[in-house]
Amino acid sequence: MYKFLKALLFIVFTAISIESCNNETPKINFGKDMCAFCKMTVIDEKFGALLINNKGKTLCFDCTECMVNYMKMDKDFHPEKILTIDYCNPRILIDAEKAHYLHGENIKSPMGGNIASFKTREDAERFQKTLQGDLILWNKVLEIKF
Repeated sequence: MYKFLKALLFIVFTAISIESCNNETPKINFGKDMCAFCKMTVIDEKFGALLINNKGKTLCFDCTECMVNYMKMDKDFHPEKILTIDYCNPRILIDAEKAHYLHGENIKSPMGGNIASFKTREDAERFQKTLQGDLILWNKVLEIKF
C-alpha cells in the first residue's frame, strides 16, 4: 500500500509540475521572431505584443498596432490572452486589456501607429509629460484605424 501511495503522489506532483511549466507566458525572441501581421522581424524591445489562444497557439507582433490590425482581420482567432510590452520595462509583457496607452506623433512605434503601452496610469502620465499624446485605454485602442 505504501509503494502504491508513493507512486500515486509522484504521478500527481509530476503532472502538476508539467502543467505549471505549460502555463508560462511565451517570450518574444527579439531579432528572431517575425510579426504575424506585417511579417517584419520583431526588433524594438519597447514594443511588441502576443496573442495566445486557449490551445496555446501564440502569435507574435512587432507592435500593438500590428496586433490590433491582426485581430480585426482574423475573426477566427480567439485570443485567451492579449499581451503587450510595457514601454517602461522593455521585454516585459503585460495584459493589453488592462494597460494604459499613449497615442501621439512623438511616440515612434515600429509601424508608425504612434502608440506605447504602460502597466500603470502613473507611468503613462509620467511619459506623457515628454512624449505628449493622448492617454487612452484598450477600448479606444481598438477603435483606432492604424
